[in-house]
Amino acid sequence: MGAEFGYWRFRRLASLACAGAVALIGAMALSSRSEAASEGVFIVPRVPVQAQADSATQAKDVAQAAGRRRAIDILLRRLTPEEDWSYLPRLASQENAAVTGGGDGKSAIVLSSAEIEALEAGFEVYDERSSSTTYRAFITYRFKPDAVRGLLKSARIPYSEAQTRRALVLPVLQTETGLYLWEANNPWMAAWKARPYTHELTPLTAPLGDLEDTSKITARAALGLDAEALREIATHYNVSQVIVAHARLRQRDGMDQLTVTLLNGHRESGKADAAVIESLGEDVLEYDPEGSLAYGVADDEDFAAKIGESLAVFTLTEPSGRFPALAEKAIDGVVAKYASGWKRRTLIDHATETLVPATAFFNNLEDWSRIRSALIATPLIGSVQISALSRRGAEMNVRLFGNPTRVQVALENQGVVFWTETGERWFMATPAVATQYRGRRFLRGERRGVFGEQVGDNGTLRPVPALSPSYNSPEDEKILR
Repeated sequence: MGAEFGYWRFRRLASLACAGAVALIGAMALSSRSEAASEGVFIVPRVPVQAQADSATQAKDVAQAAGRRRAIDILLRRLTPEEDWSYLPRLASQENAAVTGGGDGKSAIVLSSAEIEALEAGFEVYDERSSSTTYRAFITYRFKPDAVRGLLKSARIPYSEAQTRRALVLPVLQTETGLYLWEANNPWMAAWKARPYTHELTPLTAPLGDLEDTSKITARAALGLDAEALREIATHYNVSQVIVAHARLRQRDGMDQLTVTLLNGHRESGKADAAVIESLGEDVLEYDPEGSLAYGVADDEDFAAKIGESLAVFTLTEPSGRFPALAEKAIDGVVAKYASGWKRRTLIDHATETLVPATAFFNNLEDWSRIRSALIATPLIGSVQISALSRRGAEMNVRLFGNPTRVQVALENQGVVFWTETGERWFMATPAVATQYRGRRFLRGERRGVFGEQVGDNGTLRPVPALSPSYNSPEDEKILR
């Protein structure tokens, strides 16, 4: 079974005649997976291309082909862990993969020009300029999710396509002369706006920088992690997280050294670490060529860092006078480091498939819809087959790629708690509903459940025929092609 989501089908349930029954029947079929959960990460936006040839047409073809190769390079490295990049070709420079294969069954990816074109679903051109012999533009490339997944699966290379929720980035530049955020001469802000980062596994977006923004927070307040100001701008942009992208520029002997630190400035469910925030006092805001920043550093395994902790650090040094290029490379580097923790915890490894029994708890149609949407949006879930459904719960078999604990992380990011009481059966619910059931004795083997239905060993819900017939047809699965 492949990986692109197709649809869910449910057989028609018997009508719910009992009083107070939740209307669970109706629009239960879904035609496609959400953009954020699937095709969004297979888009590589605004790749700069340019070429020179004997004619404008030839230059255009050369530039677009080169841009496509670069876009594939970006995409494959976006999806895969860094330790597997040696199996990936460097198509932009026309280099083969560093290794051909390993003892773990992985093999190098080799792509011809025709195969690269076959991966492409389409492209959009921006700011196109050409002469009789030259061509330049920015091109957004869209790739076929099925084809890319199949490519990685055949090479036995694990990958992730699960996205976190979008975060707002506040790009603060620190130089010898001061701090910059909203100023017109802040090239660090301009670099973040030059191309979108919303298609990354950890999607990031830069603020508009209008009058309303400037009235909400200053560069000093951002770098000082002013909780109230950060919360206010998070509310303004309707995001659950604000990240301060602190770039510290040092210039020595004709070289620019840019050290970028992504700070967890605001997180909806996070708590401020007073000791860490205090360490970011006035001394940090003064330029110290020999000093270091007293950031708290998050554990690599703890992707959801505390407020005030560093999410990623990246340093790059290049000759002075080329700051836009330096900034672009630094952003790419720090975003890759930031995404690595999330990527590790959401890798899809087709070499390990698990079928687990699960029970969903919900109080109303809204809760069930949220659970269903989360299951659909999680690429680590291969298929879901409903076996019983009542007005307050559902029984299902869930096919997972990899360890179920990785699914915990992905579903929690979608606002659904996924847990087990015994290690045999898994349970899921929205956070509010989960608090009602977690730790309940019947989940560990009591004979009767809270639905009023019979509950078997390990919390399995026995279907009540009048409310929830069994579904045994393969057509009832969440079908992944």
